[in-house]
Amino acid sequence: MEKLYLIDGNRVEEKGIREFLEGVTSNSFYYFDKKSSYKTLKDIIDRLEEEGFSVYFREVKYGLDEDAFLYEMHII
Repeated sequence: MEKLYLIDGNRVEEKGIREFLEGVTSNSFYYFDKKSSYKTLKDIIDRLEEEGFSVYFREVKYGLDEDAFLYEMHII
């Protein structure tokens, strides 16, 4: 089973997909570590849109290094 790696303050929290989807609320931001699979995140976006949510998703770079990024998801 795929895991998601959510960034919560200064720590990375591991969550299952089902657990994440059950806790989703409208008008919220979520940040994911680069260890989270891009394909899995896109599948989650599809599921959320099927449930009537609008989702804004992007890759956020925070340094010059190629690996210095995280994913941001805004659920409306």
